[in-house]
Order: sequence, then C-alpha cells, then structure tokens
Amino acid sequence: MRAWIAGATYLMACQASAASYTVAVEDVDYFPIYSTANGQYRGYARELLDLFALHSGHQFTYLPLPIKRITPYHVRDRVDLVYPDHPRWGKAQKQGRQIHYSVPTLTFQDVILVQPARLGLPMQTLGMVRGFTPWKYLAEVEAGQIKVEEAPGPANLLRMTLLGRVDGANMALQVGRYHLQHMGIQQALVPDPKLMPIQDSQYYLSSIRHPKLIAEFDRFIKTEHATIKALQHKYGF
Repeated sequence: MRAWIAGATYLMACQASAASYTVAVEDVDYFPIYSTANGQYRGYARELLDLFALHSGHQFTYLPLPIKRITPYHVRDRVDLVYPDHPRWGKAQKQGRQIHYSVPTLTFQDVILVQPARLGLPMQTLGMVRGFTPWKYLAEVEAGQIKVEEAPGPANLLRMTLLGRVDGANMALQVGRYHLQHMGIQQALVPDPKLMPIQDSQYYLSSIRHPKLIAEFDRFIKTEHATIKALQHKYGF
C-alpha cells in the first residue's frame, strides 16, 4: 500500500510539472533502434521516449535532422533534447556548453560486417552510414591508411559491402542483422572480430536546457527497468 501511494505521489508530481519538448532525432533508417523512413519516427527509441512521456505526462515532438546538423542545433538551443547522443560525439562543437547525459538507454554491439570470404583479411575501405564517425579507426583514416565510403543508410551500406565496393560495413550488429534478414540474405555478411572485437556500445539521451528532465528520465529508467527490458527484447536487444 505504501509503495502504491509513493508511486502515485511520484506520478502526480511528474504530471504536475508536465511540459512540451522538442527532441532532435537522426533522419536515417537505423531500425530497429530508430527510423524516420517515410517521415514516421519509429523503433525502440520512439517507444522508449513515448513510454517516458506517458509516464511523466510530458509531450514530445520529434524533429528529424541530418546527423551533422543535430549538435549545432543543440548547442544553439534550438532543441530541448537529443537522441541518441554520446559524450564523445561532437566534442569540438560542444566545447563551452554543459551537456547533461542520461544513464545508458540501450546497449548494443558495434561490429564490422564483411563477406565470409574476407574474414581475417586487412581492410582498405570502410563503409559508414552518412554522418557517422569511424571512432575506432579514426587514426588510420586520418593517416590515409583506410578510406571511408558513406551510404545514406544501413541497407545501402550492406549492398555496397555485398558488391565489394567496401571491404566492411560498420554498424550495430542488431541493425545489420535486421536489414539482412529483411533482404532475405541473413548469412551473407558476418562480423569480423579481427577488424573490430565485438564489444558493447551505448546510446544516451542528452539536454543542455533541462538537467532536471534528464534526472527525471533516469528515475524512469530505474523504476521501469522490467518494462524497458521487455521493450528491448521486443526489438532484438
């Protein structure tokens, strides 16, 4: 009974301070994490943020932007929230601004997908989704040892890899598997642990204007842990 009263009191307090916010999101089909295909924002990120909005009484408007425009919009106070974000992204542009990051909202595996015949071979061309940064190969790229080729989305990037236009495609393992399965060729590309050890990466929600909202979101992540785990399972994480 006390737990129910405490939960109800917390929910009423959140709803009493409910407001409307604009969330900058990446205008790319990176499903199942997120997608803005056909102008509709959907996927795990949309459901997670909508759950938080429902729980808190807030209203979110999603603003799809090209990836490279998101940080400039953020630091110029043109949006309230950004998803996804990461402390190492856009450091130079964020300099002088205090960015408030949530706890991790999703853990996924970052990989390089290659044709099975190329497993273990050195890489000269790396495929990236346009706007993404090859953090783990930045030194090699800047030294001219590896050339980066970009594609507008994962499906295009996977096709480039299948055609041999790039040696490997860097993306979330779950995103690659989803698109390969959708294309009916699930085993056509495989992660190469020699090029990039399979390791966890995280996405965060961030804000400059609203540290209290980020703290509220963190409490939501903690209190709704079971619901969020079920949501992640739904999308293959």
